[in-house]
Amino acid sequence: MKRFITLTFLFLLACSANPTPASYFDGLTVTPTPGLGATPLPFQATTETSPATAAAVTESAPGSVQEAGEIYFFLQPRQGSGVIELVKVSSACITDPVNCPPLERIPVPFAFNFTINALSWSPDGKYAAFSYSTNPNGTPTQLWLFDATAKTWKALAEFPYIDPPFWSPDGTWIAFRTQNGAGGEDVFIIRPDGTELKSVSTDLPAEGRPYIMDGWYTENIIMRSALPGSAGNIYLVRAANGQSRPMFETLLTKAQFVASPDAGFFAYDDYDYTSQNHFLNVMEPDGANAVTIAQFTGGSIYPMIWSPDSRLIAFNYYGSTTSGESTAEVFTIPRTGGDLRSVYKGNTVGRLLFSPNAKYLLVEETTSASGGHLFLVDLATSGVSILQAPGLSTEFDWYAPSWRP
Repeated sequence: MKRFITLTFLFLLACSANPTPASYFDGLTVTPTPGLGATPLPFQATTETSPATAAAVTESAPGSVQEAGEIYFFLQPRQGSGVIELVKVSSACITDPVNCPPLERIPVPFAFNFTINALSWSPDGKYAAFSYSTNPNGTPTQLWLFDATAKTWKALAEFPYIDPPFWSPDGTWIAFRTQNGAGGEDVFIIRPDGTELKSVSTDLPAEGRPYIMDGWYTENIIMRSALPGSAGNIYLVRAANGQSRPMFETLLTKAQFVASPDAGFFAYDDYDYTSQNHFLNVMEPDGANAVTIAQFTGGSIYPMIWSPDSRLIAFNYYGSTTSGESTAEVFTIPRTGGDLRSVYKGNTVGRLLFSPNAKYLLVEETTSASGGHLFLVDLATSGVSILQAPGLSTEFDWYAPSWRP
């Protein structure tokens, strides 16, 4: 049975050699599979909550555990005038709205003129890595290090184009993919202090180029070929010496394999072209004991993330209504399966983030009737509420969120 993995708009963005305009929302569409989009049964669905009514639904339950960290994201004026700004909201606004401090704007030493990706936080939350160009034409791109305490920015490296960076699990390396604008690409690692910059992709098979990077697995970088086709191999590239090896002994479909934080499992979406079924699978790092924990017909699954304790998976499923309009539905499910829950329904979901204590799920809704905004799901009560803080206005689009640990 022939299987291949659907490639999302993020895949295409990662392979693009040219920067795109600043507005994250312009041209962002989802193409559903007409007549398909069946949700698996049985499952435990929560009360439906649309983005238009979510703000009036719920606050966190009294006595909730104090949430850690801060939520960073970008404000974009909806009327086309003004500038894009980086801001943060304290997590106290979630569990203690009475003592919620005002929205804080973060100074940035460059103007936002191109596609913006979320900040990538170090495991200890002290620093964030961010790739962006200071030039009006979008190239070269700098890799920046943001010190969250001092609110300072430092350029660590510069290349024609730099994709969003990834921190190693121990916080000692930052990995990033570069493009030269003429079809060439490479993957580098660098220390947070800007030392030991080195390429680590030269050992990958030349016939698989270009490669894209999916993140880290222990001390290795996960790489896969971006070439079209139904089969290929996924490689682990060792940061210490750049040595590459296939992740599994046998060729598997070119899925995006998402490693659990405890490095004990991979989750991935396996798509059967013939039946048009999506199989959400979890397997061990050696490729053994793959188990299907959810199944959907048609549509697409993106994004998919693990909870910090590696016990829960959250993902968005794009389906379609009988009228052909696309729908986005966010689910959570235990790693072992068995309790699939619908926790949010909307239009277009850009990012999903678990809070540091895994009590909340942050949903980035990019194309709701009221604009692009951020919604919080209380996983204990199933309540959905829009993010709120003094000074945070819905007259702006909110996007590219990250949750500082």
